[in-house]
Amino acid sequence: MKSFTIVVTATAGWGHINAVAGSMRQLLQRGHRIIFMIEEGFRGKLSPLGFEEFIYKTAKASESKGNAGDTFAADLMQSKVFGPETPWEKLVNVVNYIDGPGRIRDIREMDIGMKEAIETFKPDLICNDGNACLPSIHYSGIPWVRIISSAPLFYMMDDSIPPGASGLPSDSDQNEWKVWNNIRHKLIYGKTLNDFIESWGYERFPNDLRSPNSEQITIYAYPELINYEPIRKLGWFNLEVFNKNVEKVPELNSLVPDEFLNSNLNGKFSGKLIYVSMGSLSSIDLSLMKRLVDALSKTKHKYIFSKGPRFAEYELAENMYGKRFLPQTSIVPHVDLVITHGGNNTVTEVFAEGKPMIVLPNFVDQFDNAQRLHETGFGIRLNPYEFSHKELSDAIDKLLYNEMLHRQLQEASNEIRANDRHLQLAKLIEQKIMSHNNIC
Repeated sequence: MKSFTIVVTATAGWGHINAVAGSMRQLLQRGHRIIFMIEEGFRGKLSPLGFEEFIYKTAKASESKGNAGDTFAADLMQSKVFGPETPWEKLVNVVNYIDGPGRIRDIREMDIGMKEAIETFKPDLICNDGNACLPSIHYSGIPWVRIISSAPLFYMMDDSIPPGASGLPSDSDQNEWKVWNNIRHKLIYGKTLNDFIESWGYERFPNDLRSPNSEQITIYAYPELINYEPIRKLGWFNLEVFNKNVEKVPELNSLVPDEFLNSNLNGKFSGKLIYVSMGSLSSIDLSLMKRLVDALSKTKHKYIFSKGPRFAEYELAENMYGKRFLPQTSIVPHVDLVITHGGNNTVTEVFAEGKPMIVLPNFVDQFDNAQRLHETGFGIRLNPYEFSHKELSDAIDKLLYNEMLHRQLQEASNEIRANDRHLQLAKLIEQKIMSHNNIC
């Protein structure tokens, strides 16, 4: 088969970039040339995986001295998208953020970068992740694929299912849903964004949408077992998990020190191992991370911590081991339970491995993931800023020792493993490119 050239771009956060990379790996393995358009802060991170890197220019590249993704996380923290505020307050802040000057600048810089990438690489296909489509993609005449790296509910406007970013239960008052959807309308449609798009010399998107629908494919990942029927009916391609373990998982002692694994905590060890990750964004909240360490230090279990960007600013307890970041997909198969922020990558990866979750949501779609797992019985949702030590400890034990739940999750995991959706997607994308180019 002819090798095609594909340019991809993602929102400048590790979760989004990992999701997009996961969706493209099968195409990479099939011999296609894939160029990842990224900011300076991510230089050298994608090339070891086999992708080519195209670095586009940003104003914040010269301003930031931090690590990749830290600036994005700090921007969200400053905008009060993270923290003890309510889901409603955070949604209002998200709406203000995406129409703010910083985000508009980001989109403009990405658009200029994409125009250069199109001119340089002359791609057969473009893949775009994010709340907004770049006008240089939409008006290029090149077929493009939309990737939704967050939970799909976030992009839905359907009166029969809870509003995305609300975390409201499926059986809650639908009059309340209408109130949420009134402001959520601004997540889907953007007059301010389209005013800028017009000022940059393009036509406005139809109906002032932030992202018109792709005429090719829209890709997302969500466990089918807990998916919403209206989302299934859209015809989007569901990978179920962006980063799926397909090779042999390394032994845990190659990832975590033997000294930690062999310790019996002075005879107190329960025998249960738990992975803790609040993601690359939520983990910048130092008070939250310290609160977690304090609560979990009082239990008899062991914990493997993904400490996040501020790893050097807090210490772990005796029953814990951690590093700034850890190879999550390699560690999760070895543990009994996962405590997470509820980011879509983590939720789908953990579900695919058949592990129960305690979810401490902090940000938009995390509320939805937490609630969906809670109401379907595959996890427990707790407020990260209000849980008591006893609540967290009881939730851990409830999930650890529920044998029926573990059997159900293992069955779901087996089904996900049996379906090679990544290969199906790669072949579908190849067909779309060939059809567009009239290649038989």
